[in-house]
Amino acid sequence: MNIIKYTLLTLLTLSLGTGQANAQDSAVYDASLNLWKLYFQDPESSQWIKRTYEARTAIRPAIQSSITKNGKQLTYKYIIRNQRGAKQNISIINIWGIPMVYDVPNLPLITSSAQTENDKWTQQYWDQLTAKRSFEQTVVKAPKGWSAGLRVDEEAGQTSFVWTLGLKDTDSYGIEPGHSQSGFTVSRVELPGIARTYLQGRIAEPWGLDGLPDTPFWKAKVDEIEELDYLLVPVLAPIIPIPDPYNAGELARRLKAHVQTWPKYGHASTDTLARLNRQFDVLIPALEMNNKPTARAAMAALRKECTDLHRDLMDAKAGEDDDTQASVALPRTPAQRSATPAPALDRLAARALIFDLSYLMDRMDSGR
Repeated sequence: MNIIKYTLLTLLTLSLGTGQANAQDSAVYDASLNLWKLYFQDPESSQWIKRTYEARTAIRPAIQSSITKNGKQLTYKYIIRNQRGAKQNISIINIWGIPMVYDVPNLPLITSSAQTENDKWTQQYWDQLTAKRSFEQTVVKAPKGWSAGLRVDEEAGQTSFVWTLGLKDTDSYGIEPGHSQSGFTVSRVELPGIARTYLQGRIAEPWGLDGLPDTPFWKAKVDEIEELDYLLVPVLAPIIPIPDPYNAGELARRLKAHVQTWPKYGHASTDTLARLNRQFDVLIPALEMNNKPTARAAMAALRKECTDLHRDLMDAKAGEDDDTQASVALPRTPAQRSATPAPALDRLAARALIFDLSYLMDRMDSGR
């Protein structure tokens, strides 16, 4: 009798233990398949469901960025390559976090009330949308088969340049592995700094994270999956506004402020930043006092920091480098970042700094 009771108790314990093990929400990443394996209880049927979500990072992006000048306007051009060995087409390209919101010129005002003058308000609202779209089309352009746009976060004071696949059946299916695509352009007056391009691959079920239980566990897991669901590639982008009216000292101060972000994103070491800052601290007051010899010496020292590390980097290459120097994806995880120490000064940072210093020098020499 004791043996029978013991056997039944053991079987019951094993059964409960197995049930508890199976009845456990989980999300596990399988790197060999590039899949998240999800296991959860359906909130309506209470059935346990297995689902997979394909990560959108099976791409191998490399981006060549260049700048051409036409009067006051700068045109930023991007050639995006999906290198051999990728498993997905590149389908989303987003240069994000530009730290400003552009003013739309001649933006029509909305002066009427939607409650009391609905027809007038509707027309004014439509006129404003039309003006914003027209402005957007002058700033960001896409190659055939792609759509281009500006995304503005008024609260954060940030703008992003976005390219996505077109909606027609004849439009692009993205940049295939082993192929490249040109024609992604941005036209602005701001001088170059370094921004990060958010890229994702094309998958069959892009909304595969919908329908999960509304629980703290799954909210946290979705955040974790989405945080690892893209790659970042640094590019030159219009980041540093030119003061109007022009003030050379203020422009140099803005350039210095942007350079402070470089160690955080792996573009420069803290030792290099310290040396750059010493020269900026000479350059800024020299420009403010119109002390040209001292300003010229400080700019020469800043340029030397760049060319000592990139000896072939002359003024021409600051604007348009050759395609062997395309930027590749930054390390994503803490382990990858710790295994990839920041260079003393990467080539993209050196290019931006040389381009901006050339602008300062030209304005100083011309007396404008």
